[in-house]
Amino acid sequence: MTKVQSFIGKVSIGGLQQMDVQINDWLKRSKIKPTFIGQSFGSDIHHDGRGSEPIIVVTVWYEENESHL
Repeated sequence: MTKVQSFIGKVSIGGLQQMDVQINDWLKRSKIKPTFIGQSFGSDIHHDGRGSEPIIVVTVWYEENESHL
């Protein structure tokens, strides 16, 4: 069965480094086989409610290993 996991982060060097760690940790824990990876850019309302900030959304489409079913 194909599933998807989404990750969201800030568009900055620090934000991308943090997202890399989160994705790599998730891949290591899950031991899944990615079949497609997508990236989208957008904006989200800033935490203080003033203006918006750029974000990146990474979607990892994957197949679960038989041992996880």
